[in-house]
Amino acid sequence: MALLAFTSLLLVDKVFDLTKHFVEKGVNPWYMVEMLLYFSPATLVLTVPMALLVGIITAFGRLAADNEITAMKTAGVGMHRLIVPVVIASLILSIFMVFFMDFTLPRGNKAYTRLSVDMQRKHPALVLEPDTVMEEMASEGKKWYFKSMDTKTGRMKSIRIWERVAGIPKLITAEEGELLSFEGWTSLKLYNGIIYQADKEDPLKGYAVGSFTEDEVILDISGSLDRERETSSRPRNMSMKEIKQGLKGLNEQLESPKTGQETKSYIQKYLIPEHRVEFHKKVSIPLACLAFGLIGVPLGLMVRRGGRMVGLGVGVGLITLYYVALTAGEKLAKVSAYPPLLGAWTPNILTSVAGIILIIRTVRETPIRSSRFINKLFPPKTPYQKE
Repeated sequence: MALLAFTSLLLVDKVFDLTKHFVEKGVNPWYMVEMLLYFSPATLVLTVPMALLVGIITAFGRLAADNEITAMKTAGVGMHRLIVPVVIASLILSIFMVFFMDFTLPRGNKAYTRLSVDMQRKHPALVLEPDTVMEEMASEGKKWYFKSMDTKTGRMKSIRIWERVAGIPKLITAEEGELLSFEGWTSLKLYNGIIYQADKEDPLKGYAVGSFTEDEVILDISGSLDRERETSSRPRNMSMKEIKQGLKGLNEQLESPKTGQETKSYIQKYLIPEHRVEFHKKVSIPLACLAFGLIGVPLGLMVRRGGRMVGLGVGVGLITLYYVALTAGEKLAKVSAYPPLLGAWTPNILTSVAGIILIIRTVRETPIRSSRFINKLFPPKTPYQKE
């Protein structure tokens, strides 16, 4: 249930975003289902450790609340016999998630990007955003803009196109326009517009004005598609083997005399740390299952009197701290302000150490709730209070 809840929660934003684009721009909704399928591995990598922690806390909290733990101790069953299977199961799940993240995640992300690029070629409207100046053809001296899009007809409203060819400015306005897709290129057909053309000999002297009922402008959306492909080739979307190859290539560039000093500085400061931290994350995030398995059992016993909702709250709170620390370490490591190894592993180390300490205290039957803060959250019951 926790896995379903967390996964659905992380997918909601993606579903809304895709639905908005697909409904507004008239794309077959089955593509959205396929894109969500490719996107799901990136979500499961995060939600499986989260669900495991909440499941362990809830299970052991319920056992303790129902006095099952007391009954087991009375029957001679030590706490270590309950903790060891949980830790072993967490380790097995961690190993599985390492292979899952290294094999499935890169392929899912690349398949998602390929499908997105293919759809944008077939439906260029997916690249376009209303009320935004688009600079896809800035290198050719063109920028353009449209105010809104009619959901029924698919036509764009209030179009503006700015051109500057050989230093001569030109403005085209149109009441409406629509995209026409062909093999390898796309055109924008304009309706009911005006062309303002500056004087070619002296642009400051004045401009000529002309009107048209229909006109056509060739669009180039390859810039957006290239950026999409570039995103898919980032270390986050690579396997560990591909990241190693990328690091090898970067080191060769550093050693090459043909590489400029500025390029070398950029590689050393940003690209190499990014590759290294992503490499370590391929292992550290899946091994969060083991870290959460270590700390989950004692936390479940600590919140036994709080009920399921308190257990869920403690689990979500720990998960939030874990991923905040992971994100902060990742950001600092990618700008060379923190070692990549520590940036990826610090949350696991802290969580595992805390879990081991609490497990030792639990096995030795040392009171875990020893601090005033914990006692305030979960006050111990007196002998006169009923369970």
